[in-house]
Formats: sequence, structure tokens, C-alpha cells
Amino acid sequence: MSVLGIMTNASRNPQKYTVYAKAAERLGFEATLLFEPSDVDLYRRRVEAYCYRGGAWRRRRCSLPDIAHDMGFYTEPNAIRRVKRIKSSRSGIPFTGYALGHKWTLHEKLLQTGYAKYVPETALLRSPDAAVRLAARYGAVMVKPRDGKQGKGIVKISRAPGESNRFRWQERNAIDGPLAPAALAERLRRRFRPASAVVQRWMDIRSPRGGVYDIRALVQKTEGDEWLLAEMAVRESGMGRIASNVSGGGAVRRAAEFIGRMYGEGEAERIVAECRSIADGLPNALEAVYGRRFVELGIDLAVEKGGCVRIIEVNIKPGKKIVRALSGEIAYADALIRPIRYAKWLSDRRDCLGKGS
Repeated sequence: MSVLGIMTNASRNPQKYTVYAKAAERLGFEATLLFEPSDVDLYRRRVEAYCYRGGAWRRRRCSLPDIAHDMGFYTEPNAIRRVKRIKSSRSGIPFTGYALGHKWTLHEKLLQTGYAKYVPETALLRSPDAAVRLAARYGAVMVKPRDGKQGKGIVKISRAPGESNRFRWQERNAIDGPLAPAALAERLRRRFRPASAVVQRWMDIRSPRGGVYDIRALVQKTEGDEWLLAEMAVRESGMGRIASNVSGGGAVRRAAEFIGRMYGEGEAERIVAECRSIADGLPNALEAVYGRRFVELGIDLAVEKGGCVRIIEVNIKPGKKIVRALSGEIAYADALIRPIRYAKWLSDRRDCLGKGS
């Protein structure tokens, strides 16, 4: 029998992970180990972990798990470096899935796939003056922290209304300006270090209600190493917001109905079908260009004004709230434990475990 590991940035409340441990037990795992990166001793091949066995969590020193699933969100540089060592091919711990890298790495990889035509114009923020020039060229840009998550830290820079050479600075729903180019460059210099953010052409994805929206496609690996489109939904922000994340208060809508009200039934069918086509094919394309395995992806798609579909970004640890909102609690519970089922399938097939980073 094999042992499952769950790596996280917050293991001090193991009860939060009992649903996964119980699922692992039902699937035939001998035990589940819950640990943080700092708990792992690769030299001694040991881990200090909360061990779930027989219906209870107990803190103990254990051998490394046979396979692990990474559920953590890491922000500290030391933790990130340790995670990279633990998930390297030399560590001997196979994981269900591996990293996409930061936003600029993802952008470069997307351009190597057959889906490059869907990627909006994006540049690495090498200097504030370059960002100002891009804002002047496109009329509006989004500046996104290279390592940002859940829409945090995003700034929209747009040409001020009625001004040919003045700009507005918007974060969430707060707007400042007009700013002269020199003042804007100085503000960017104070906020972002060189190469710490990407600058992306702003896409007009405003909704009729005054917010913005995107389409999130949640895709997950199943037994047999096949990708499943678990859910696809529109996420709509509140009025005046610049990002549509559900964690930031966004609402969840059915894609066909929402797009249909904006573009009509016939055009909506085309748009939704195109989004599904991307969701069906992009995961395998990314695995091919990265040369590594992924377990689940959140693919964020934009429908620009006029109906053109674009890829905004891809996440490796997507939330499941859209499943609960549209398909109910049973489907939500199934989506939560699908990576655990995939972990068991992998652990039973040792020849598959080496497909990591």
C-alpha cells in the first residue's frame, strides 16, 4: 500500500484537510501525510508531518510519501526555493503536478503552443518609461505582478479622458490622475522593480452591469491521464472593478446565457465553442512545451468587445467555487477529490511517476 503526501503552506490546522485524507483512505492509501516544505528532510529522507490513519491526525516523523499533491500558496522566497528543491526530479518525491512558473515564463511558453494567436500583446516590465510608452500606444494597459495571484496587485493604466498625454492609475475601484508621463513613470518605479511585472494590452471585457468579466475553464486530470473539463463559467466583477476573481467578490454566471445576452444566441454558440476548444486542447499543449505533468489548471479567457477570444492566464491551483455555484455540492466535492484519485492512479503505475519537472 502507498502513502499520500499533501504539501501546504499552512499545516497547523489539519482538520481542514480531513476531507482529502478520508478520500485517500477510501481509495486505498495506507495513510496521508500533511506537511509544509520546512518539514521535509531530503538528506535523511524523512518528514515531520501530521499523519492521518484510522480516523485521526497525529504528529510524527515519517518516511517520505510515495506521491504528493501540492496545495500550498508560497510567498516567502525561502519557502519558494525549498519547494523547488522538493519538487525537483532529484528529490525522489513524485508530485501529481508541477509548476507553470511566473507570468512571463507562462507567456513565453504559450507562444510556443498552437494557441499563440489567442495570447494578447504582453511585455516584461523592464523600465517604467517602456510601460508608459505601451500605455500611450494601446490607450490602456494592465500591469500585473509577475508572481501575483488572485488578481492582487494589478494596476490599470489608461489615457485620461480628453487628454492626449495624461494617464489614469486604477487599482481595484480606486482611480487616481490625471498623471503626466514623468509622474506616471516615477509611480511605476516606486511600485515595481524591473522585471517584477508584466505589461499587457488592456482588453475591453466590460460587462453590461459596469464591471468586467472573464471565462474560467477548470480542467482536471482523471484516471487514465486524460483531461476533463470540470466546469466553465463566467466570473463577473462588481461595478468599477478591474479583475473578476470570485475570491474578490465576483459573481458566477453560466457562460452560454451570459454571452448570449451580449452577443445573441448564434454568436454565443461560436464563442463558447471556441472557449471549450481551447480548454480541451491547451492542457496537453502546455504539458508538451513544459515537458512536465500538471494535475489541474484554471484557464482564464477573455472575450474582447466584438467577440474575439483571448487567453488571459493559466493557474495551477484553481479554486472550485464555480463548480459549487453552477453544479452543486456533489459536483463540488467530486472536483475537490479528483486530484486525490489521480494521485492514487499514478501511485499504482510506477512507470508514470517520472513525468515531473
